[in-house]
Amino acid sequence: MAEAQTPSTEQAATPAATEQSSPMEQVYKEYNIEETAQEFQPARPEPQPQATPVYAPKVPDPFDPNFQNYMAQTAHSVSALTHTLRATQGQLSQMQSQLARERTEADIAKATEVIAKEAEVDPDVAHVAMEVRARKDPKFLNIWNNRAKNPSAYNAALKALAKETGDKYRVRQDPQLVENQRAVKASQQQMATTTKQSDNDKWADMTPADRQREIRRLITSGG
Repeated sequence: MAEAQTPSTEQAATPAATEQSSPMEQVYKEYNIEETAQEFQPARPEPQPQATPVYAPKVPDPFDPNFQNYMAQTAHSVSALTHTLRATQGQLSQMQSQLARERTEADIAKATEVIAKEAEVDPDVAHVAMEVRARKDPKFLNIWNNRAKNPSAYNAALKALAKETGDKYRVRQDPQLVENQRAVKASQQQMATTTKQSDNDKWADMTPADRQREIRRLITSGG
């Protein structure tokens, strides 16, 4: 007599139901975005390569009568070069910071425009939504800081954020309310037209003498 077969552990196990993830979580999973402890700020400019050393002239003999003059001139030249170098480095650093700030502001403005258009919300709402997400979500901040290196993940994240923002903030108008507003506006336009026509008809039905009397009355009453 054949023994009854018991179901194996693999056959008995059933796949666990997975919770539906948000659009942003799907982006994180697709692009393998990890959390990073970073701040919502422009990336620092890359360090510039060091200048090539300048060839130094031959140093005269210490017992040469002109040695002291040579040392004085050398010290003065080094001091002037150091001052110039520091001033140039300061200007270069300032220019790099300005360019990075302008680039970041332009990227924020463009991202805000994309989110506002996709979500059908006010640009101010889109800007706040993006900034809050970047401050609270390290994964989104990781995508933002690497937007130039991974534009595909960046664009996908913006679309996901736009969908979430639209679902949260978009105001859907009641069709009946829209119809009521249209009817009120049409009624107001009709009333304005009827009043204008009635005034014209009043003057058209008057005799010349009646018109003169009405004109004098309007002048006397100021109306």
